[in-house]
Amino acid sequence: MSKPSVKYIRNDVGHFLCPHCDKITEKQNTMYYHIKKTHMMDLPFVCEKCDDCPRFLQKSAYHHHLATHHPEDATPADGDSNPYAGVSFTCPSCPHTTHTKANMLIHYARTHCKDWIPAYTKTHNSCKKCTKSFASSSAYLYHSLSCLCCEAPADHASIVSRIK
Repeated sequence: MSKPSVKYIRNDVGHFLCPHCDKITEKQNTMYYHIKKTHMMDLPFVCEKCDDCPRFLQKSAYHHHLATHHPEDATPADGDSNPYAGVSFTCPSCPHTTHTKANMLIHYARTHCKDWIPAYTKTHNSCKKCTKSFASSSAYLYHSLSCLCCEAPADHASIVSRIK
C-alpha cells in the first residue's frame, strides 16, 4: 500500500500553504518536512536507546542525537556509520562543544557576536546589509557571520575564519 502524497497549495505570492493548518513557507521542501513531521507523523528514525523513544524525520538528525545523547554507543541500530560519532568542535571563546561546524558557528554568533550582529526577532528578521529575510534565528545568524564580516572586529573575523 502506498503512502499518501503531499498536496501543495500556493498563495498569490507563490508561498506554500499547509492544507492542515495556518503554516506558510517560502520553499516547497520546508512545507514537505512540516507536513510529514507535524501532520503525517511520518518519522522513520527511532532512538531505541532512550526511554521515551524519540523519533526523527531525517537520518542526520537521528545521527546527531545519537552522537550527542549516547556518545559511548553512537552507532545506529541498523549498523550504519554515524558521521557525527567522535567528532566535536570546541568554541574558541568558551568551553561549549558541538558535533557540526554549522552549529558551532551559530553558537559563536549567538553567544559572542552580540556587539556587531543585531539580535534576531520576529519583527527584525532580515540582514541589515543585504535585506534578505530569514524564518529562523539560526539561519539569520549563520548568514550574518559571512554577510556582515566586514563589520566584525578583527578578533571576531579571525575566529570565524578559523571555525569555517
